[in-house]
Amino acid sequence: MSIWDVLGIEATSDTSIIRKAYARRLRIHHPEEDPEGYQHLREAYDAALKQAPQLTPEKLPEEADNGAIEEQHTPMNTAALHKDLAAMVMEEAADPIHLFIAELDNIYQDFSLRLDSEAWKQLLNHDVIWNVERSKELQYALVSYLEDHHYLPKSIWQQLDTLFHLQEDRENLLDDFDDAFVEYIVIQIQGMTELRYDCFARNPIAEQDAEHYLHLRERAQDLLMHNEPLAAADYLNAAHVIYPHDPDLQLMRGQCHLMQDEDTAALACFSAAIMLGPEDHEGYWYRAQILFTQQDYSAALTDVNHILAADPKHTDALSLKGRSLLELGQIDQARETLKASNQQDIYHIHSYMYINSAGNRHRYGKAHVPPAEKRRVLRNGILFDTMMVLRLSWLYILIYVVLQLFFDVHLIYTGLFAAVLLWNTWKTIRAHRVLIT
Repeated sequence: MSIWDVLGIEATSDTSIIRKAYARRLRIHHPEEDPEGYQHLREAYDAALKQAPQLTPEKLPEEADNGAIEEQHTPMNTAALHKDLAAMVMEEAADPIHLFIAELDNIYQDFSLRLDSEAWKQLLNHDVIWNVERSKELQYALVSYLEDHHYLPKSIWQQLDTLFHLQEDRENLLDDFDDAFVEYIVIQIQGMTELRYDCFARNPIAEQDAEHYLHLRERAQDLLMHNEPLAAADYLNAAHVIYPHDPDLQLMRGQCHLMQDEDTAALACFSAAIMLGPEDHEGYWYRAQILFTQQDYSAALTDVNHILAADPKHTDALSLKGRSLLELGQIDQARETLKASNQQDIYHIHSYMYINSAGNRHRYGKAHVPPAEKRRVLRNGILFDTMMVLRLSWLYILIYVVLQLFFDVHLIYTGLFAAVLLWNTWKTIRAHRVLIT
């Protein structure tokens, strides 16, 4: 059998293909479970890397000795062969990189250890990590392992990134590993779609269920991000049966119900998320929006006040609080709250709309407004109206500018362009007047 048969690929000069094939076969021929198969695989891998520079597109595989593994030993009796093989396997098993991966596997397979920062601290002080000469080899072994064992807290991903420079070496990793997995690593390190692990410390999960649960949870998140709530619901329901104590799972269940216009079911899920993680504001925010939609303005106000107690500059919460106060008839407080929201972000659409609505003299009466406040509101109104006109007209502006640069534009097109701008300006002003009168 040739080395290429052992690796399961055609003869190639591309070392990245050879490394990927070796990583795939390594899952089948584990050093501890199949030492003889592993030894043959390692010999094939080393021989393939050695032959790769000699292979060119013009050179046929058979010219490279058909990839045959050279005989390393002189004839000897079977006992001697086994003894020699066992010694080689023991030498490989004692390799610092293999020892590191074995220790990593011990931590990963024991879910309680996987969440133990002290266990990771000891592992990441392993001597081989500081061996500069083998850093690339160790990085490759680590990422190969993580391909099939990647359910880790964000803090662990960040520690691995600090030591192994995973984000920094992203381009090199793309040569050796699947593009989607490399992007997954970066996303996990940056925590852009973080699913937390704190709940497992408060309410331990059965060891035999942990990996399956984490798979269901992550798969459901991916489906929700791709706007597939029906498919996500199956995974969320299966995960909920296994472990209902995860606030992130309850938040996803609530979002899934919202995407299907099931507000009552979503409300129950967000309430469950708040009970499981009262320090987390996301559940309060979702629940407040549903309560406002259901016209339970006092309850919505309670939830947004909880958010604002921790984050007084939360623009969306300030806006929703002002809208709730408006509906409850507390006009002066509503105006002040919406003004604070508008000051945080003058382009925040809801704040802008409702601060004008709060000044509607027919609906709410007209309170005394200081001159400085009048000037500020006028300035912000002009800026917002300008932004709205540009938002409505940007495509026409772009086309007109391009035509002016490259063609001799007839006066009639300039007139049409001016008419479009005037029409969009009139629509914006009219909408503004409806809000304030």
